[in-house]
Amino acid sequence: MDLRQFMNKKAGTLSGGNKRKLSVAIALIGSPPIVFLDEPSTGMDPVARRFMWSVISRIATENKQCSIILTTHSMEEVEALCTRIGIMVGGRLRCLGTAQHLKNRHGNGYMSEIKLSEPTTALLDNILHVATTALGGTIADIPNMMIKQDQINFVSNALGNPLRGQQINEMGSGWAIYIAFRKSTEPGNAIPLREFATWWAAEGIAHDVVMYMHHTFPGCSMVERQGSTLRYRIPNNGDTLSTLFAKLEFARTQLQVNSYTLGQTSLEQIFVQFAGQQTEEVGVARGMVGKIEDNRPIDTPTPSLGTHTQHTVDASPV
Repeated sequence: MDLRQFMNKKAGTLSGGNKRKLSVAIALIGSPPIVFLDEPSTGMDPVARRFMWSVISRIATENKQCSIILTTHSMEEVEALCTRIGIMVGGRLRCLGTAQHLKNRHGNGYMSEIKLSEPTTALLDNILHVATTALGGTIADIPNMMIKQDQINFVSNALGNPLRGQQINEMGSGWAIYIAFRKSTEPGNAIPLREFATWWAAEGIAHDVVMYMHHTFPGCSMVERQGSTLRYRIPNNGDTLSTLFAKLEFARTQLQVNSYTLGQTSLEQIFVQFAGQQTEEVGVARGMVGKIEDNRPIDTPTPSLGTHTQHTVDASPV
């Protein structure tokens, strides 16, 4: 466990990571046939964590000295160590199998992350020209042109998309422009027109990609958007992986997509999906003693199988 340099120190003076190494080492003394580990690498730095994983993997998988059962919330640790994975919710085992089995059985299709390109100079110049003209300026005015907050709707109409301007609010995609207006010290809360035009151009690129995704992958949904990065969940409609890649590659060449990734639903997402079903906080766990609202014994079934009864519990260990 790489603890030789600490052999003359008391265990209580070791760092948290080295204490965990020592605990695992003690558990392995005597070559037991089975070892239980609870969060063995929590709190460790990345180098120590990888070292711990390599030791556990060598003992259990390569040397096959014993079987190791570990509990963890780190799906990275699961991917690195586990040959069979079980997810427990409310004290009950909800699934069991290899990582690939769980992805095939419980994964919601594929996940794609798309990184959009920056607006081209030609596109930006065209937007600046139209907006400047609408505001009564000339090409020579573009470098110093400002736009006021109350001029957004007028300029949006001139640019041919009045609805896009409505996205400039605290919760819309134009939240950064909204904040820029609020922080502006110029008369009328004006900001540079180029800042507005850059956002407008980026929104146009995003709109084209969104329309393409929903048309090409029926049933897909946007999970997250952070600036120029879009994350999509694509359902498994029977297309082969090569077909999905071909469709995304077409978007990269025809639309302004800088890069993309495509992969199966991760174990992390499957874990979160199961964790969202956790409801044991409103019931009584087996092995606990308590009282129920209607004073029925805990093991007494509810009147109908289709009815869920919420319990108020005053529980103590048996």
